[in-house]
Amino acid sequence: MPPSLPDDLLEEIFLRLPPVEPACLVHASLISKLWLGRLSSPRFSGRYREFHGPAPILGFVPTTKLGSPVPGDHRVDWDYATCDCRHGRLLLGSLFEQPNRLDVWDPMTGCRRELHAPEEYLNYGYGAAVLCTMSGCDHRACHAGPFRVVFVGLVINDDGERVAHACVSLPESGDCSKPCFDSHFDEWSEPSFGLHLPGQTFIEPMPPILVEGAPHFRLAYDDDDHGVGILRIWECMVA
Repeated sequence: MPPSLPDDLLEEIFLRLPPVEPACLVHASLISKLWLGRLSSPRFSGRYREFHGPAPILGFVPTTKLGSPVPGDHRVDWDYATCDCRHGRLLLGSLFEQPNRLDVWDPMTGCRRELHAPEEYLNYGYGAAVLCTMSGCDHRACHAGPFRVVFVGLVINDDGERVAHACVSLPESGDCSKPCFDSHFDEWSEPSFGLHLPGQTFIEPMPPILVEGAPHFRLAYDDDDHGVGILRIWECMVA
């Protein structure tokens, strides 16, 4: 039997397998337990990302109703909507179930964590975002780390104005590196001071945009006098 190649030389070869053909890495990992351990190590993953840059897009996530159930969720009649998709996680919301349910799902590991949105802010639409809370993170492989969910909803006051309130889930830092189907976390911060908006305002049912660490939600109006607005959640709310 010919001598095996040194580990360092094997790693250099593996580094040069093209990321546009991910099957190459899968096939290599099936050769032996030694190769599988080398390819699945955090050190190799970090070097591979540095060598090739960001990973290619693996697929698309619809921003409307999802047609297939989330693995581990046995309620097949639940209608999903994609609230946000960021840092390797999907934030899913229920369209009709009350109290309104949110799920943070990692498609790579199968880990799913459930929480309920604050019921008092669900009357006129809502927006939600999922954010990594690791300090200084480059967001290349943080999908199994701690995260928070930002929620913003509207209420109507006695003067007929709609008032926006935002709250943030307490940091969730459980182990998300393996499947977990029945994990719940329902603790929210105190809501922010209300922002008064015109009476016909509602939050567009679309994923927010993250700019300088702050999620931005799109607002629309039942009349045409105001056009389109942007609601920004301050960085201090999600720090």
